[in-house]
Amino acid sequence: MAGLHGLRPKQLARIGIFYLEEAVLDVLFEAKYKQEWLQPADICERADMTYVLFEKGDIAYGVLAKLEAEGRIEHSQATRQKWQLTEKEFENRRDDL
Repeated sequence: MAGLHGLRPKQLARIGIFYLEEAVLDVLFEAKYKQEWLQPADICERADMTYVLFEKGDIAYGVLAKLEAEGRIEHSQATRQKWQLTEKEFENRRDDL
């Protein structure tokens, strides 16, 4: 049995995760221009996804961990609670080159 638009639950989950990742990356992309390092709560607030940030181990932290493992974001050396795009990801996302 298929769900929304004939998609299976796993397909819907993959699409949802993709869009959560893109929201996080877009927020961090905008912050990179200002040389800002953002905490997860800041990222969620700017992406209007504060509902996913209830405690450690929830969706927001999972998205951050996945993006870090892929080498797309990095945490601050001063505090592991602040995040920023890697230079490589920043360059890949820029359209003004």
